[in-house]
Amino acid sequence: MNIDFLLLIIAFLVLIIASLFDIKTREIPDWLNFSLIAIALSTRLTYAIITKTWPFFFYSLLALLIAFIIGSIMYYTKQWGGGDTKLLIGLSALLVTLQTDKLFLIKLIINILIAGSIYGLSWATVLAIKNRKQVARELKKSVKHYHKISTLILTLLLILSLFIPNKELKIIIMLSLALLMILQLITLIVKAIEKVSMYKKIPISKLTEGDWITKNIYINKKLIYNQKSPGVTKKQIGLLKKAKIKQLIIKEGIPFVPSFLLGFILTLLLRLF
Repeated sequence: MNIDFLLLIIAFLVLIIASLFDIKTREIPDWLNFSLIAIALSTRLTYAIITKTWPFFFYSLLALLIAFIIGSIMYYTKQWGGGDTKLLIGLSALLVTLQTDKLFLIKLIINILIAGSIYGLSWATVLAIKNRKQVARELKKSVKHYHKISTLILTLLLILSLFIPNKELKIIIMLSLALLMILQLITLIVKAIEKVSMYKKIPISKLTEGDWITKNIYINKKLIYNQKSPGVTKKQIGLLKKAKIKQLIIKEGIPFVPSFLLGFILTLLLRLF
């Protein structure tokens, strides 16, 4: 069997399973991610030994390290969860280079970002439509702040139109300020969607490692959980259960793994044309 075909089949199957888990439970099980990493390294090592093409394996180790660094940055800045990080590490070790495409991983990452942007926007749109009444109420609460900013920007636009003689510069500045207004409005909409759709009260029994609790938690005046941390740990969950805390509010992120799958499919399709 062609080694490229084998690696792509492994990646495709893992991404399908991981996507299903992420959509259903917002988690990717460690057994799946660690299995992917183990399969990636063992497969590439075996092929390197048989064919005596050692760079094929060494590139895998290098990709694993780089993916670990990038994934950790994304995790600790709360852009995605630990499962996404481990999945990226496994995919990078598996697909860093193919015999028929040395830049496959770079193309994959670019396409994941493209697919992720479209996917994230689509998911947010669905949430906004599904919870449109609640989102509208949240927007009304913050619209006064937006009115103040928009009034200030419109005033600046009027002043600029009177005192800037250069037409091209005037247009550039006016467009920039108009874009600022649009971005501010988008930010308000996103925050409203987030508050309505992504904050969830759950019993302590359903709290899992990596969940993002929305506030600091103190037990006997001692800080047990810091809301700025990337996620709750197993040790912290044990302490919270011992303290007999019944419910907590967590922030759920958009299940991002399907964008990995979409980016992978897009990369394969582009190879065909």
